[in-house]
Amino acid sequence: MRKSLPPGPGISGGVGFLRAAAAGKVLEFLTDLTQRYGDVASFSLGPQRIVFVNDPALIEEILVTRQRAFVRDAGAQLLRELVGEGLLTTDDPAHLERRRIMQPAFHRARVARYGEIVVGETERITRAWRPAAPIDVGAEMAQLTLAAVGAALFGTDLREGAAEIASVLASVTERGGALAALLAFAGPILGPLRAAFPNRASLLFPRERARLEAIVAPLVARERAVGEGDDLLSLMLAARDEGGRGLDDAAIRNEICMLVLAGHETTANALTWTFALLAQHRDIETKLHAEIDAVCGARAPHVDDLARLPFVAHVFDEALRLYPPAPAFARRPTSEIELGGYRIPAGASVFVSPFVMQRDARYFANPQAFVPERWADPTQPKFAFFPFGGGSKMCIGEPFARMEALLAIATIARRFSLQRTDDRPLEIAARGLLKPARPVVLAAVGR
Repeated sequence: MRKSLPPGPGISGGVGFLRAAAAGKVLEFLTDLTQRYGDVASFSLGPQRIVFVNDPALIEEILVTRQRAFVRDAGAQLLRELVGEGLLTTDDPAHLERRRIMQPAFHRARVARYGEIVVGETERITRAWRPAAPIDVGAEMAQLTLAAVGAALFGTDLREGAAEIASVLASVTERGGALAALLAFAGPILGPLRAAFPNRASLLFPRERARLEAIVAPLVARERAVGEGDDLLSLMLAARDEGGRGLDDAAIRNEICMLVLAGHETTANALTWTFALLAQHRDIETKLHAEIDAVCGARAPHVDDLARLPFVAHVFDEALRLYPPAPAFARRPTSEIELGGYRIPAGASVFVSPFVMQRDARYFANPQAFVPERWADPTQPKFAFFPFGGGSKMCIGEPFARMEALLAIATIARRFSLQRTDDRPLEIAARGLLKPARPVVLAAVGR
């Protein structure tokens, strides 16, 4: 017997989705969809079938066990227009080859060496904080993560270009939500358009792409002139495929743009949410301070301390659970498949959402509450929590991002209590990456 399509609101759902995208409420739309129609639900967006999956076992099928049956969806097309063909935007076999080239820079021993840089950059930035003066936490964390990713991964200082990079990202984010919804509807037309204009670096973000490349091109030129180093840029310049061919300058610039984008803003957002939550829960902050004091005393934290700072990790994981930087993404099956007992047509957009899944009461008691202690003995299925994705396309920088975030939290919390300056609740700006709707302004009170 032929399987049926997943249940859902049909064409009216597509209209609701577009309205939600325009209002920045896609996450609310997806939450309502799964509550009304179950763990596999669908609707029509013009000729495009959209399927939303909210079940850990099925998410694991999509991202891991049957990952080769899927390719990246409209979000990757959008990102490709900004950072070009690279690790975050390609599919196999190109993706596997590029990952093989870049993976050595993220091995455990190498990541551990980056820790000293992260602590040093955090201390440098916090030295400018005046006692009890309000700070824009998001802006400070962006400055920190840009400096850290530049120094650790590229052996250079990106602080001078930080403001311009941040400006580029803000410009893209502002338009990204609406464009993502449009591509979900009209994504198939982008391929022919790109084929018609093969020499254009970007059809959607030409000025932003040019500005990013102007920042990173000198890094490549300088590294080629200086010679071999021990950072990711040096590894990419030296890497060769089986035929002895290396990456050209355009490919390397694409990967640098990708890593600056992915390795900077996502971690900055996660740290901003973490300190915003701690400011609202002083009892949890007190417990965090006690652990850091017991382990580090009067000295700065070190990467070797992280194994003895479990509550710091629990705090960060709970912030990631509530506010995953990438709240939703999609894959497309290359041929018709069965998923959860339903027929999924080839080319359908199959969405999964860390944000919706990680707030599901079936797997997390009191799911809207900030409870770091829940991570001391987690019981949920593996893919009830997947802020970094999964499978071969899981974020390659996850070890670096986690190390960076935990050391930044420990370094800041050892010296400061970041306290609220008003009583307004946290609100989400859910276009693209998950960011606070307004700046998080906290007072840096010395301890």
